[in-house]
Amino acid sequence: MENEFVETLLDTSDYCHRIFTSVDGEGGNGPRPRAWKKISHVEWIPAQLMQYGLEINGCMHEWKSKNDGSGRPACTGRFDFQPLEDIYGDWQRELGLVDEPATSRLHHFKVVDLATSYLVVGLYHDEAQDAGLYLYEPGSGAAPYPLHLDLSGYVQLLSHSLGYSYWQLALLALLPDDGKNPAYRTYPELTSEFRQALSAWNPEFEYDTFAALYQERQLKNYTPSDQPAG
Repeated sequence: MENEFVETLLDTSDYCHRIFTSVDGEGGNGPRPRAWKKISHVEWIPAQLMQYGLEINGCMHEWKSKNDGSGRPACTGRFDFQPLEDIYGDWQRELGLVDEPATSRLHHFKVVDLATSYLVVGLYHDEAQDAGLYLYEPGSGAAPYPLHLDLSGYVQLLSHSLGYSYWQLALLALLPDDGKNPAYRTYPELTSEFRQALSAWNPEFEYDTFAALYQERQLKNYTPSDQPAG
């Protein structure tokens, strides 16, 4: 029996295929326990992520809006959940960390969703055992920023956003501007464009429901491991 969030991920891919033009897509690779033996400290992998590896181990869908002459805003989207063996592989070159100081915690950052060329979603793999996901902009000079979501919560919100490009910034725009939140700097007009485009293309999308769900699914009693406990 699939975990609910795995089923949600697959259903989201199918729904995108129905309402948009698919550019690329790939199903799961299936579990690869032999490859996982190379992962250091397997015991640090969050249970949800391990279950994802056992049940699907990869899911990618890239889409663009249909050119149907309707006048609706053109838009694109993508989600690219990596196989477990790639998540816990070496991201130094892909994330531009070759010259990062050896003591930098970024060397322990692992990509879960290769969402766009400029934004990725991942988590830290170290003794903190932080199951929370972070949004990271490689090359920006900014540290990964906490989404305050675990994998299950992230996938549930993905099912509403459909992987609309940079949708994660619409989530962070619902949080205060603390001087580091990338939603207020990277793409401040994103939320308005996101609301308009998804409402036009997806009759089931309601921004208020999306916003309320984010508040509901944020991790409770959670302090991101890159912040001091308050």
